[in-house]
Amino acid sequence: MFNFDEGRILQEHRNGLGIVSATEKAVDEIVARGYTNIFYIGIGGTVLYASQMAHIVREEGSTIPLFVENAADFCAVSNPHFSKDSVVVIESISGDTKEVVEAVDKAHEAGAAVIGYVEKEGSPLYEKSDYLITTTGGGYYFWYTVTFRFMYHAGQFPRYEKFFEELIHMPENVVEIYKKSDSKAAAYAAAYQDEPIQYLVGSGNLEDWATCYGMCIMEEMQWMRTRPISASNFFHGTLEVIDKDTSVILIKGEDKTRPLMDRVENFVHKISAKVTVFDSKDYELTGISDEFRGILCPIIMRSAFQRVSTHLEYNRRHPLAIRRYYRRLDY
Repeated sequence: MFNFDEGRILQEHRNGLGIVSATEKAVDEIVARGYTNIFYIGIGGTVLYASQMAHIVREEGSTIPLFVENAADFCAVSNPHFSKDSVVVIESISGDTKEVVEAVDKAHEAGAAVIGYVEKEGSPLYEKSDYLITTTGGGYYFWYTVTFRFMYHAGQFPRYEKFFEELIHMPENVVEIYKKSDSKAAAYAAAYQDEPIQYLVGSGNLEDWATCYGMCIMEEMQWMRTRPISASNFFHGTLEVIDKDTSVILIKGEDKTRPLMDRVENFVHKISAKVTVFDSKDYELTGISDEFRGILCPIIMRSAFQRVSTHLEYNRRHPLAIRRYYRRLDY
């Protein structure tokens, strides 16, 4: 495979495993001192990662007091549930995203503690986090650890130790997902790179991945027009604009909402000749129990779609790093 650095991928996911202990310690200290609720805050892709975790919390039947807020909304509109006894969990790769920094400042003004994941040393979030978690490529591992540790302390995730014992196998599994997904990713990019619009459909903990990939990769990094939609809303508007020439990407996972995706898949195959299905069931997870496959679909699909990004970049002759406006103009 071209543009594939197996060693880097392995290292980044091992980095993620490497922050589990520090993240556990941060949550343990918060729980020991007491808190009233938890605010997951981010913007762009990071708030969508957080939303994926919130879906997992709901599906696991947890009642931990969790709110997910876009950093810009959090700064503009005061949430009446937020107080000095809240705990903020926040991620920013760069550590200097304007809205994220403002959200941390607002949290501190209220007296709330901040657990921050950041990859850039010396950045504002790096300096301002009360509990700093830092590495490269470990974002999902941060979110899983924070989420399940709070649930564990609430007596609502008794499989905690088993999950993290098995999670150590994910770096090698991720490499295999990259390899297995490459041919489908290449075929998709070759066939549909210049479509006028791409529809991405997801459900459950992959609904926000559909939004994330459409917004953060296709739109921001490839300037492709997209329409992400949840399977639960698909039959309330979107179905009427699908025809035989509409490019549709279905992102199927293994949580309780999979039947919603099955229904959409059954419909679009009758109408469109341009349907691409990425299904988590196509990827083996060695050393991972079936009971955790649905939970791990966010990592599975992010890994598979990394190859889509690689092939779109190559076929469109459009480097992923190019921006027209983002951080180039004042706005």
